[in-house]
Amino acid sequence: MLDFFTLPSFITLGENAVRILLSFTLGVFIVIIYQWTHAKAPQKSFTDTLIILCMLISVVMVVIGDSIARAFSLVGALSIIRFRTAIQDPRDIGFVFFALAAGMAVGAKESTSPAIAVVATFLIGIIILCMYYWHQYFAKNNEFILEICLPPDQQSETVYRPIFDKHLIYERLIDRRIKKSKVVELNFRVKLANSDEWLAFYNELSEHGNITEVKLDKE
Repeated sequence: MLDFFTLPSFITLGENAVRILLSFTLGVFIVIIYQWTHAKAPQKSFTDTLIILCMLISVVMVVIGDSIARAFSLVGALSIIRFRTAIQDPRDIGFVFFALAAGMAVGAKESTSPAIAVVATFLIGIIILCMYYWHQYFAKNNEFILEICLPPDQQSETVYRPIFDKHLIYERLIDRRIKKSKVVELNFRVKLANSDEWLAFYNELSEHGNITEVKLDKE
């Protein structure tokens, strides 16, 4: 008990506290990059989890240290955890590993690891931002995913042809299937000749008597 109050113990405790605070800072930076580049409003539970993961992994790395026995013990303890939430966007998985890697680098025993964590987190964040603005700048506003439903009749699959010929310069059938309601569902990747006419294209399909359940999503 007395060893805990010695000067080396306090120095070690302070170093570990600094590591946790640094992992928190890097986690917040990762979340800012995630929110900045996310297409939709991000879930607060997910962004909070990124920060918590970054800090927890840094603590785990400090606890493990150079002990192989501790490493295997922690792996065994953590293996009982089961994550039930399905991650829909593969990009979210990338940010989970981003937070884990930052936390591991901060908590590693080597003296240069925290510096590597800061530099790597900053550079990766800048690259993610560059990728985001690259996609924004070169985005193709005339490409869409189209879903339509038709009566179960082979002749009905040609009813959309005049509308397609009028508005599209490219089309590719992605999927064709029959739903329980006995209608044929078709999924296309389409490219409009004029991106400003997407609403007219949608309205003409929706107003056609044999075409139902029209969905037009930006790719």
